[in-house]
Amino acid sequence: MHHDFNEEIRLPAAEIYAFMRTPADWTRLYGSFGDVVDRGDGWHAVPLRRFPFPLVARIIEDVPERAVAWEFRGFWRGTGGVNLTTTATGTLVTGYEDISIPRLAGLGRLIERRYLEPRFQAVWDSGWRRLRRMAAATSAD
Repeated sequence: MHHDFNEEIRLPAAEIYAFMRTPADWTRLYGSFGDVVDRGDGWHAVPLRRFPFPLVARIIEDVPERAVAWEFRGFWRGTGGVNLTTTATGTLVTGYEDISIPRLAGLGRLIERRYLEPRFQAVWDSGWRRLRRMAAATSAD
């Protein structure tokens, strides 16, 4: 599965970065995660509701308020990252996420396309909506 991000959010980069900087922080942004388990050496198990296997992720690049990159291991494999660029009206969030299920070979791609891609897209969409609601609430104050 591959997702590209290109979202402008009317919040400062510092506020968006706070949700992205560690897998443990992701649960504050996305409602589809359970309690994160620290696996040591920077690895965190991030349970996905209605999925039998957690995302096991660690941060591999961290430039405060500018960029965060991560990798996955275990059942899910892949990488992802975001870049935060300050704009005149907030922050442009660009980046990507690539996730695959290598153990299932050709069948894995079919399962990804049919069942998992829509679910992962919905998770990201919920995060963008949450950030936009935060921005709207901030501007209403």
